[in-house]
Amino acid sequence: MESTGRVRMESTGRVRMGSTGRVRMEVQAGCEEEDVEMSDDAMMVLTKIAQETSLRYSIQLITAASLVCRKRKGTEVAMDDIKRVYSLFFDESRSTQFLKEYQQEFMFNEESETTEPDTEAMDTELAS
Repeated sequence: MESTGRVRMESTGRVRMGSTGRVRMEVQAGCEEEDVEMSDDAMMVLTKIAQETSLRYSIQLITAASLVCRKRKGTEVAMDDIKRVYSLFFDESRSTQFLKEYQQEFMFNEESETTEPDTEAMDTELAS
């Protein structure tokens, strides 16, 4: 197998055994592929996000942050742009936490007790 010098990822997109420098290189490569200019602070935050969540998630934030930057008529993605998209788009862990917190409010909640329909009331209505 030919080595491309890129950080190896598991199927979940989590960085495996990568140093901060190597992860940063991957994030920079993502910026280059998306043709996005990014401040050093934003790059640092995105690198940290990649290490704590997944490289795939951080790469996906690049495009969204670029759109936020364009909307504010900026030329370089700033840390505030990254913070904004981070608050809008959840990674796998935060999504799971959200679902656990609000599972009772979802229509098809498997955790809730199922109540059987009141067959006696239905029988009475049918007999009338």
